[in-house]
Amino acid sequence: MIAFSVCAAFLLSSCNTFVGMGRDFQRLGQGFENTAYGKKF
Repeated sequence: MIAFSVCAAFLLSSCNTFVGMGRDFQRLGQGFENTAYGKKF
């Protein structure tokens, strides 16, 4: 339980808001999609 709390605090503090976390996940998904299509930018 303590490890979960520490991980959650670390993730939320790096993004500051849930909106920021959503944008981070969106960019991560775009990176995977670009890799799947062979784009390297």
